[in-house]
Amino acid sequence: MRPQCRSCDSFNDVEALHCYQCGSTLADVGGGPGNQSSRSKKWLPWLLPSGIALWIFSEFKFEPQGPGPEDRITPESKRPGSENKRLFRNPEIDPDPSDVALVDRALELSSPQDLRLVWGWLESIDPAEIRLDVSAVAVTDQGWVLIPRKSLLGSDTVTFRKGRAGESSIAGGIFRIGDPVGLWQMTPPPEGSSLQLMAYDPQLPLTVLRPGSPAEDWFIETSLQAVGSFLFSAGEVVSGGGALVQEGALVGWLIPQEEPDSQRNSQSIQGAWFWNGASGEELISQASLGDFQRAEFIGGVVEGYRSIFDDQLDDLEALSVLESARLRTPRLKDSDIPDPYLRNPLIQKVRERLSRGLGVNPSGYFWSLTSDSMMWLEDGVSTALWLTLALESQEVESMRVAIQTGGWLLDRWSGDDWSRCEKLIPQLWISVIELLRKQGDLTGVDRWIREARPQFPENESIRLLDAERLLELGQLSECEAALSIPVSRTDLRAVRESLLERLRIERSIEGRILVRFTPGSPVIEAVANIGGLPVQFLVDTGASATSIPMSVAEQLGFVIDSRTPRRRIRTASDEFLAPVVNLPQVNLEGATVSGIQATILDLPGQPGVGLLGLDFLGRFRLDIDVERGWLLLEPR
Repeated sequence: MRPQCRSCDSFNDVEALHCYQCGSTLADVGGGPGNQSSRSKKWLPWLLPSGIALWIFSEFKFEPQGPGPEDRITPESKRPGSENKRLFRNPEIDPDPSDVALVDRALELSSPQDLRLVWGWLESIDPAEIRLDVSAVAVTDQGWVLIPRKSLLGSDTVTFRKGRAGESSIAGGIFRIGDPVGLWQMTPPPEGSSLQLMAYDPQLPLTVLRPGSPAEDWFIETSLQAVGSFLFSAGEVVSGGGALVQEGALVGWLIPQEEPDSQRNSQSIQGAWFWNGASGEELISQASLGDFQRAEFIGGVVEGYRSIFDDQLDDLEALSVLESARLRTPRLKDSDIPDPYLRNPLIQKVRERLSRGLGVNPSGYFWSLTSDSMMWLEDGVSTALWLTLALESQEVESMRVAIQTGGWLLDRWSGDDWSRCEKLIPQLWISVIELLRKQGDLTGVDRWIREARPQFPENESIRLLDAERLLELGQLSECEAALSIPVSRTDLRAVRESLLERLRIERSIEGRILVRFTPGSPVIEAVANIGGLPVQFLVDTGASATSIPMSVAEQLGFVIDSRTPRRRIRTASDEFLAPVVNLPQVNLEGATVSGIQATILDLPGQPGVGLLGLDFLGRFRLDIDVERGWLLLEPR
């Protein structure tokens, strides 16, 4: 015959020692059905027999020839229900504990007073609607529930049975700063009736209740440690959490071990947490959830950067929070950071947001993160995205900052995630050099190439840029040395051949001055410098004298009057006298001549253009190549 509990009238298995529903000892004869006498009076008649039995059991247990440890009933091994490991850890895949508890009438904690233990999912949500934590919990008749500190850090709302009948949320609670757990009250209290909260009594047996499982005996195997209003017994809890019951009252909670893949490495709080304060009816909330956040979370580094997870925020705004966040004083140990805010999710979100700037707004996304923020993140993939944004921006300053930051990080880190950065850094150097060349900043080009060459001696593109620089500076031997090494990249072979051809040409005119003009043109146009003033000239080997237009003479400061010498000029249709002036030094691409007397003459149809004659050209041996557009001058 199935034994009936005297406390709650429920029936149990024949071999059960304690009631599956309320945890009372089935041998208990104190009080009839529905008798709710005080807990202390119930167990007094059985104190002496229980003590004798405990003494006999302890003597037997430690007999050397007695059964080994494997024969003992321990909290989480070889007991009914222990096969339900990992249940009630994830609401996405596990059944709702409030449903499971009602599957079998035998699993209800019921009595004529309809007492039962109310279960449900407890969810912690942050301001961006990100779920920070979820767990299956039991709530007392007054709505009291134990919640780990880490489950609340960063929470905006904490909801019990969200979206279901009996939904409630935190009204307030009792906590001490830094304590691993606190007692919080949900409002409104659970529908119907649940077990009352009472202080743990070390003299009474313990029963653990879990949704969907029979009641089980629970034994404390470690010493109790006082933590605020709780007593803590560390121990392995491999299955889902549970409620610890003594004589129809909830006296504690079991906190299970964390998931194996959890990134938390904090000091474990798994084990039994027993309430050691006043009964639930006598308790009053001492603080709100907002008080908890202000005391434990707000103002720290994590609170500063968590808005980066808010998908309602614009990418640039979200990324910019890292700069101010990293400067805050840390309030949490790494092990206390809520899982959604840990380093890996943070890095993943930064990567996701940065990638959206590629090809869209590279400059804006690049400057949304500072160099210091990138060095704080220390992530190879994020850094590669950031460097790519700088490359796409085609801004010298963006690329300069990227090169400097990327180089610093590569000095500290290596590996697969950083290999992309190693390839991007020389590309940034090359882009800066090419951009400066387009802008005409030859001094900048020279400086950047000279700095890049020793840093990337094996980079073929930079070596060819250096060869071109040397060629333009006339350092032909150094250029030849740079071009003597073949290149492996197909796209660079044509560049190298072009530079080699230019080098051969420079070698052929070495020691002579090259004046370039339009290839195939019958007219040679050149710009010569006279006293610091650039003047456009037509080079005419048939003209005996050099002439300048009146406008140039005025710019050079010549005053033409009756005392100015004249020279007779004959043309096909006319003959006249033209003023003559002594020119300062004339410089044509490095070919210089002083003491030239130039006629002041405006050429027909050529305003502002002078004529460079034999009085200048006659000082040099001339070599003209009309096809190439070359005028070679070699001093006599």
